[in-house]
Parts: sequence; C-alpha cells; structure tokens
Amino acid sequence: MPLRQFYERWTSKRWVSLSLQALLLVSFLVAVAAYQTRKHLRAGVAPDFQLRALSGERVSLSSFRHKKVLLHFFATWCGVCRAELPSVRGVARNLQPDEVLLAIVEDADDLEAVRRYASDHDLTYPILLGTPEAIRGYRVNAFPTNYFINGDGTISSSTVGLSTRIGMTLRLWLTTSDSNP
Repeated sequence: MPLRQFYERWTSKRWVSLSLQALLLVSFLVAVAAYQTRKHLRAGVAPDFQLRALSGERVSLSSFRHKKVLLHFFATWCGVCRAELPSVRGVARNLQPDEVLLAIVEDADDLEAVRRYASDHDLTYPILLGTPEAIRGYRVNAFPTNYFINGDGTISSSTVGLSTRIGMTLRLWLTTSDSNP
C-alpha cells in the first residue's frame, strides 16, 4: 500500500474516532448535568424571597421582574465555590442593563465572616444572606448552584457545580427578559 493511501485511511479513521470520542464525552457531560439537577425546580414560577443583603437592605426576587436574573447559591466554606469566583466576578462585571446577579450565601449565620469573605475575594455584586427556607425553596443540595430566571419570573435553567464564565454568560443570554417593564 502506498504511503499516501495509508495516511489518508489513517487520518480519516482517526477523525471518525476522535469525533465519536467527542460525542461520547459531550453525551456524558450532559447526562451528568441532568443527574445533578434532577431535583432542581423546573419550568414554572421561581419562588419569591425577601432576604437581607450584606448592605442591610431587604431584597426580593420579585423586585427584579422584567430582568434576567442569575441566582448564585454559594457557601464560604465551599472550595468549588471559591474556584468559581473568577467566573462569577467576570459575569458580574459584564452584566447588561436587563441582567442581574444575586449571590445567596448559605452560611449567613456569621455575618462578619461573610463580610470578610466578600472583602477578601473582591465581591462587588449583591450578596444576600440565605435562610434555610430560601435554600430549601430552591432545592439546593450542593454548592455552587445557579438558577437562571426569566424576566417574567419563571425558571429558565439551573446548574450545579463548577461553571465557567462562558457557560454562565451563555445561559444568562439564553434567558429571556420581559421588554415591557
């Protein structure tokens, strides 16, 4: 067999093999994501809440109607949450006028520790002090968990575990805002 024919057969088989492996990997990742979010809230109205922010003000989800909302549930003790911080900060810096990021901290019982954490990690976006009711209301069982809320107050999608800036930005972009505030 001439060398050229061997090379052409080898490369075409190689691309088929690589394509199948890529498809298998993507299928595996989709299956894992589906399994991780199996208990999350699905399409329907997102539970409203009224939580206190680190700044002291009361914040409710319903006050952000007509905007796309990223609810980011995290914990200060969570290593994966810490690894995800650069992505969350990047999303926060590039929010559009019709987008909002609300971070809800699970371990809100130690207010000074949360303030230190926010300062140490340069968190400039709103951090809300989570309550057991709010955490349970969104069926959060692992951190970090993200919910993407449409402008009409319905849930668009959710993720659990480490998310990238590109992934969060894309999901937020796919979330719909209500153009009639």
